[in-house]
Amino acid sequence: MKPGTLVTPLLTLLTVLVLSACGRDELVGTYEDELGMTRYEFLGQGQVHVSVLGTTVVAEYRLEADRVLVTGPQGTLVLTRGEQRLHGPMGLVLERTTP
Repeated sequence: MKPGTLVTPLLTLLTVLVLSACGRDELVGTYEDELGMTRYEFLGQGQVHVSVLGTTVVAEYRLEADRVLVTGPQGTLVLTRGEQRLHGPMGLVLERTTP
């Protein structure tokens, strides 16, 4: 085996692994409103539990830059990520409560 023949496949594999890891921006943790009436528990891998006034539904989420698109039975809600907060429609602010 010539020196360097193993280097090219290893570099290719490393490049593929690095590029695939770049697209995996996960959101994990719990966010609640100030009164504790609304809670979003992001479990990673696109799954979120949304609780409003004691009723919880399972939904899916996907990330697009600073936006979090949460899709559940009622449709899609767009949240904007900020410093330890998620901002939603009609003044909704969810504060991160757990990492």
